[in-house]
Amino acid sequence: MPSRKQSTPTDPSQGDPKHGRPVHVMVVDEDNQTAGKVTQYVPTGRIEVVQVSSIAEAFKHLNTQRVDLALIEATLPDGSGLALAKRMRTGYAQTHAIIMTNKPSLDRAVEAMRVGVVDIISKPLDPDEVRQRIDQAIAVWHADQEKHKQIKRLRRVCKKLNRAREEIAQQVDILCNDLVIAYQELAKQVQLLSQTSEFTGLVRQELDLEMVLRHTLEYLLQKAGPTNAAIFLPSDTEPGEYSLGGYVNYECSSESAEILLQHLADELAPKMVQYQWPVHITENNVLTQWLGGEVSFLTDCHLLAVPCQHETETLAVIVLFRHHNQPFDGALVQTCTSIAPTLAEALARVVNIYHRLETDADDQGLLPG
Repeated sequence: MPSRKQSTPTDPSQGDPKHGRPVHVMVVDEDNQTAGKVTQYVPTGRIEVVQVSSIAEAFKHLNTQRVDLALIEATLPDGSGLALAKRMRTGYAQTHAIIMTNKPSLDRAVEAMRVGVVDIISKPLDPDEVRQRIDQAIAVWHADQEKHKQIKRLRRVCKKLNRAREEIAQQVDILCNDLVIAYQELAKQVQLLSQTSEFTGLVRQELDLEMVLRHTLEYLLQKAGPTNAAIFLPSDTEPGEYSLGGYVNYECSSESAEILLQHLADELAPKMVQYQWPVHITENNVLTQWLGGEVSFLTDCHLLAVPCQHETETLAVIVLFRHHNQPFDGALVQTCTSIAPTLAEALARVVNIYHRLETDADDQGLLPG
C-alpha cells in the first residue's frame, strides 16, 4: 500500500523552532484512520504526518525522507513493530520511535525500552494521551538534535584547535631550529672572537718581524696539529713577487721542501693577491691548475692558502698543507680567516716602525749614502 500523507497547514513558527519546519511523523499501521487521528489530536502546524502500513513500506519511506518521529503498531503484517524499532535504531538513529499497542504490559514496555523506543501508547488512541506523548517525544527529539548540533560544533572546534595546534607546533619546531642554529652560529662567533683575542695577545706588542712570524706559526700548529706551514711576504724590491718569511717542516725532506717552497712563492702566493678569502684545495687536478708545472711533492695533499690583507694590501699569505688522510676542517679554515687581518695589522705596524726608523736614521745621516 503506498504511503498516505496527511498534514496540518504548515506554520514554521509552531513546528521545529530550530529548523523552521514541522516535525515529520511516520505512522506505521494497517488502520488507515490512525494518521488522521494523530493529525487531529496534535495542535495545528506542529507535525506533518505520513502513514505506511508495513515494515517494507516504512523502510522505503525512511530511505527517501528524513523521519523525525515514528508511531509504530506493535503488530504489523510483515513483522513485529519492536523489530522495526530496533532496526531503525541501528540504521536511522535520528528517528525516535513510539510503539502503539492494544495490549500494553510491563514486560512489553521493558522490551521496548531495550530496543530504543522512547514511549508506548495504548490503543484505542486517547486524544490527550496522544497529544501529551507526542509533545514529550518531540521535546526529546529537539533535545537530541541540539545535542547532535553541539557535538558537531565541538568537532569543528576540535578540528580547528588541532589545526592550530599543528601550526603552532610547526612554528615552535621552526623557531627551535632557528634558535639552535643561531646559538651554534653565536657559539662559533664567540669561539672565533676568543681565538682572535688570543692571537692578538701574542702579536700585539711584538715589534720584531721574526717573532711575529714565529708566534703565528706556533699558533697555527697549536690549532691545526702536525702540518707543513709557511708564511710568504711580499718582496721589497720586486712588486708582485713573494719570498718565504717563515716555515715549519712536518713531512718534507730538506731538498724537496726548498724546491716546493720556492714554487709556492712563485706560483701560489702572487695569485692570492686577487682573493680576500681562503682557498682550500683538496683535489690533485685543482692543485695543478693553481700551481702549474711539477706538483709531485703535493700529490694527494690538501692545501689551505689564506691572504692577510691590511687596507686592501696583501702583506702576507699563509699556506698550510699535509696528506689527505689528515684533512683541514672547517673550524681551522675559520680560525685562519679570523686571524689573517690581525697578522696583516701586526705586519703593517712592524713595517711602519721599520720605515720610520729608517727615515729617522737617514735624516740623521746614519745610513750609508
